[in-house]
Amino acid sequence: MPKSIRNILIFDYDGTLTLNDVVIPEVTKRCLHLIKQSDLATLGIISGRDLKFLDDVNQSLSNVFSFLIAENGAISYFLDTREKTVLGSDWSKRAKEVFSNSGIPLHFAEVMFATRIQYAQEISELLGKYVLDAKMVPNKDSLMILPPNVDKGTGVAATVQHFGSTRKLFLTCFGDGENDIALFAAADLRVAVANAVDALKMIADVVTEEPGGLGVAEYLNETFLLEETAKD
Repeated sequence: MPKSIRNILIFDYDGTLTLNDVVIPEVTKRCLHLIKQSDLATLGIISGRDLKFLDDVNQSLSNVFSFLIAENGAISYFLDTREKTVLGSDWSKRAKEVFSNSGIPLHFAEVMFATRIQYAQEISELLGKYVLDAKMVPNKDSLMILPPNVDKGTGVAATVQHFGSTRKLFLTCFGDGENDIALFAAADLRVAVANAVDALKMIADVVTEEPGGLGVAEYLNETFLLEETAKD
């Protein structure tokens, strides 16, 4: 790849960087730090989690990630400028009014709402009743409700503009769940870890042999870090 092209690696968090949705393996942490220290790529993290959670994760990793994309693409934060962008603020205010007395157990972040997948029909009926357009994104046993024009793909597309012309960027995206299908739509190269859902594996360019963070480390060691390992 020409040196003028900048590599950007974007990782989903739960089930992709983590193992069994709990912790990031030490081998994965070492790979991320080596890539950061060697300036082999710009690293970012994307998740349905809120921004504070992702910021805490990044701080625990000594700020290895240059940008954070939270709430399934609705919020972006850049470490270099401390700039935060929010997509869908007006929609979230209206949605909060709609959901406030619904009786459905919902978690509200800054923009996104989340609940269990079994409430999908009730949510759909409520949105129809109040004529509120929304994107309902399943992710294993969870359901995320977002503005109609927001998902991981649009979040990534808006975020990477921060780093220059997309013609000079090469995006490699890593995922495991249904909500990463939209993430893969924004990618130049798609990596699904071994524990990914079948729908994601079907559109992936690479499927790792190992699950979660071990699969991420597997891919990074076999590609970006191959020459660095040889130097050692």
